[in-house]
Amino acid sequence: MAFSKPKREIYARKIKNFWTDFSHNKIGFAGLIIILTYVVVAICAPNLTPYLPESQRYKPPKVAARYAYPEWFRIFPQYSELNPTVNISTNLNEARLAEKKGSLTIDMANLIFNFNSTKKYETASFTLDLGNFTYDYAPPPSMTMNVYFELEYCNATITIYYTIKNYTANQLYEEYFKDPTQAKMKIYIQKYDPKKPWGKITNNFAIDSFVDVPGSYPILTSLYKEGTTYVDPAEIIFSQKGTYGIQVTFEFKSLQARGYANLKLNYVGLTIWGRCHGILGTNNSGFDVWTELVYGARISLVVGLLAALIGTLIGVFYGVVSGYLGGFVDEFLMRVVDVLLCIPVLPILLVLVRYFSANVFLIVVLIAIFGWQGLSRVVRSRVLSLKEMAFIESARASGASDFYLMVHHLIPNVTPIAIPALILSVPGAIITEASLSFLGFGDPNAATWGRILYGAYQLGGLHAWWVWLPAGLAITILCIGFVFIGHAIDEIVNPKLRRRR
Repeated sequence: MAFSKPKREIYARKIKNFWTDFSHNKIGFAGLIIILTYVVVAICAPNLTPYLPESQRYKPPKVAARYAYPEWFRIFPQYSELNPTVNISTNLNEARLAEKKGSLTIDMANLIFNFNSTKKYETASFTLDLGNFTYDYAPPPSMTMNVYFELEYCNATITIYYTIKNYTANQLYEEYFKDPTQAKMKIYIQKYDPKKPWGKITNNFAIDSFVDVPGSYPILTSLYKEGTTYVDPAEIIFSQKGTYGIQVTFEFKSLQARGYANLKLNYVGLTIWGRCHGILGTNNSGFDVWTELVYGARISLVVGLLAALIGTLIGVFYGVVSGYLGGFVDEFLMRVVDVLLCIPVLPILLVLVRYFSANVFLIVVLIAIFGWQGLSRVVRSRVLSLKEMAFIESARASGASDFYLMVHHLIPNVTPIAIPALILSVPGAIITEASLSFLGFGDPNAATWGRILYGAYQLGGLHAWWVWLPAGLAITILCIGFVFIGHAIDEIVNPKLRRRR
């Protein structure tokens, strides 16, 4: 039901007076600007970054090497030659057949290659020259080769060899590689399964990726000389600026006398992963940190506001009921509050979140359940004095029910206490959620600032300050904004703290 005209005028005048007082409070106005900035960032997140956060995609886009520096690092001389991510897409229409061995039928116009064997263990291969490109940066940390193809086979296997030729003098080839003229990397794109000697692969892709994470690289054992320490092949191949060429070799091998393989090649490309990227670089997985930071604002605002709102509503109704009814009900409800106040909140939250499988809304509810006890005590003490006042006695004498008195008289009179408490409880909810995520108990499907801190701490990224420092500052500044607004509202609505201007 719409308000009557006199009521609308009263509320409009109250809102105008409140805004007049609030706008003259410099601390509160500064807090409002901070919160509005975060709200704009959260709403406009898809326009601020072309990527999606790591948690919102099955295979998030890797944009650079792990812990890549921010792009603006390149203004400093020592970082000026850091390479960005370079994507080289070859033009297969201009590919040249460099070599052919064995019984193959080749249609270069449509890039179709057919292998048919007449004897067991027969082999055939072809090599495509995919052109040249120039690399003018410092040595990259890693690279990835990509091949998209369609394959139909029977009693045959197929293997891809990638070759990157170096047309510039490079002494590191002599030191590390057995073959100083080329770096040849091998990957099996189809392994023979005796239970299924035939098959069909449509629009699949083979990835040969050498990431900058220490580990085992069995396909590289034949690439290095004996006794050499492992260095990512990308660092060796592109250790000198210059011109490079790409070749790809497909090798077929029959396992029976009538084995065959029909291959249609769709795409071949090379990605040289960058040591620098974007505004805030990358995390341990090579994903954009700026994207994680921007989308994290959404979760923090939602968790903070919802948890604070639910907790405040519970605290207000609980305190009003306890203070108004009094007697045994008041005694019982306050003892429940005492018990809840004695419970260590964070350990209980950790157990409950792990038991019920963490998600954002569960975390909101749990934070709200454990965040209203202090407010209920304050509201109860206020209600104990309000219910003895003359206007309550007059309303009761006029036949007003207990429910009517609580909803229409007591709750409006404790609102000046509840509103500042609501605003000031938002930072606590935000920090609690960040703490849960930092400890590894947050929602794994949500992009949160706490997960950024968790990843940096757990995965050895503390040296990359551009990963964890912005998330920590974002949490701090957002909490400060709510604290500023809460104190300003408390000064305005609380007569005891109101300043004369």
